Amino acid sequence: MERIPHDKLDALQFDRDERLEVWRQSVEPLFDCRAAREPGGREFQGRLESFNLGQTLIARSEFTPLHFQRDRRTSDDHLLVQLYTHGGYQGYNGDRKVQVGPGDISLLDMGLGLETLAPRSGNLSLVIPRDRFFALTKPADYRPGTVLRAGTPLANILANHLSSVWETLADASVEDLPAINRTLVGAVAGAFCQGPVREDAAMPFEDAARDAVRAFIVHNLDDPGLGPARLCRRFGLSRTRLYRLFEPFGGVAGYIREQRLDRAFRELAERDLGQRRLVEVALECGFDSQSHFCRLFRQRFGMTPGEAMEQGRSARARRSLVDGDGPSRPEFRDWLLSL
Repeated sequence: MERIPHDKLDALQFDRDERLEVWRQSVEPLFDCRAAREPGGREFQGRLESFNLGQTLIARSEFTPLHFQRDRRTSDDHLLVQLYTHGGYQGYNGDRKVQVGPGDISLLDMGLGLETLAPRSGNLSLVIPRDRFFALTKPADYRPGTVLRAGTPLANILANHLSSVWETLADASVEDLPAINRTLVGAVAGAFCQGPVREDAAMPFEDAARDAVRAFIVHNLDDPGLGPARLCRRFGLSRTRLYRLFEPFGGVAGYIREQRLDRAFRELAERDLGQRRLVEVALECGFDSQSHFCRLFRQRFGMTPGEAMEQGRSARARRSLVDGDGPSRPEFRDWLLSL
């Protein structure tokens, strides 16, 4: 299986007087950047990790304060979607004022030029060629410089979709890229465009909504109040739409129950629980009865929780640690130029 091209850049790998210049050269196809003054006068630091998806490019970065600038270019320039995990920026995309904070998602048109100032920040960025974006919607139906605010249903859905795609790329193959690109661009078009989108863009946005709800469920399995009512409030969904989204999984209640059981299995099989009792694992995974938990566990996995614990101990005894790959030569610039 051929893995998706992957690149990492850490400015600290280079001599102190080279760090900012290496960073500038890497991101130069998108914009020029220069260091901004930071309290305490600390030297520039930056990390950039990226995947070349062929039709698009996705990257996660962290950096100390920077000014970003790009002159107005041509109508063929790309669109840039950014989810800021911390920090943010303020400035202009063309003549539109833009201000972004943690959890906000912005859509920038790189053909209009930009000038922004960002404090110490981190973001997840998606670069989309203009022709691929407007194959799904009309240019008149989007506004460059639009920001989806943190906590709103659309921002929750798109943020979870972008993050979940990012987290799976290390295990994906190049054979998965057509579907990955289709859902990414479709979800962005569905979230940002005010007019109708093509049917093949609407379905990826439904997929993104489902992914967002699924991600929220996985991160809140210990909440005894987790259920349809809370999910509808969180994501601005009607019960009818929520149930329709989870029809492929046998219903939302069944999906929550299975995720709780899967989490319990991982806790029992993959971790050394020390002196923790089985009832504690059941409670942490959202079950209020040990006997009910054990019955459901056996139905799903064909073994008791105790047998899963023993199986896990045997597997850990055989497992060997594998060192990760070292840093690679930065390729982000070349990928941008070839997009």
